[in-house]
Amino acid sequence: MKTLSLKSKVRVFVGVPNLTTNDRYSGYLPSVLSHLKAQITTAKIMPTYVTPPHSGKFQHGMPDRLDALVGRMNNIIEKFMTTDATHVFFCDGDVEIPPDCIDTLLRHNVDLASGVYPFHNFTKRTEDGVAARAMMFGRIVKDNPCGLFHPRDWDFMKGQVWGEEDAWTGGTGCFLVKRRVFKDYPHVKPLRFRRTRECGSMDMLLWKQAQDIGFTARVDANIVCGHLPVYKLSEIDEWLV
Repeated sequence: MKTLSLKSKVRVFVGVPNLTTNDRYSGYLPSVLSHLKAQITTAKIMPTYVTPPHSGKFQHGMPDRLDALVGRMNNIIEKFMTTDATHVFFCDGDVEIPPDCIDTLLRHNVDLASGVYPFHNFTKRTEDGVAARAMMFGRIVKDNPCGLFHPRDWDFMKGQVWGEEDAWTGGTGCFLVKRRVFKDYPHVKPLRFRRTRECGSMDMLLWKQAQDIGFTARVDANIVCGHLPVYKLSEIDEWLV
């Protein structure tokens, strides 16, 4: 694979979705932003764009929050497409990224690239005393229209890069996408995040649709991100053992 030259030509728009100003995510924002600011790369990283908060109420709980999140993610895309940036990097409001995250994902030179981060139950033990140890990434189930995937045990996946031979998903917590993925092409509706009655997960659906079209993707399990509040990046040696 041809290595991507990062100097001068590569510009990364960074977006963080923000739902409200008074939930737990607002308390995580300073740490999320500081980890974004600490990126080490020769590519140009644009100032982080934090979306305006959702203005309505979440009358129906989680479904309303997920719909609002779709809107915030698409707001990031629309802002990105008004710039001359070559890539957009999505960072969830509770994800801390390591300093080499963006640079490493750029060097894969694919259309979609993601690091990995633990589910909130990563170290929670079941009745038989076994921890889940699952992260937000996995191989997409063949022929599943929604991009459903089977999370794999971290011990099996660590140190690997996936996606060259099969369709994979890595969520949207630390997610890099090339500009051409979101461009408007003749006779093809531009890709955007969405949820449907049948497909409730916007992230899995986007990964699935992009790869169905022919866009290339990689999930790099060498890039492990923190997932607040439990799995802080500064404490990775304690929970990732």
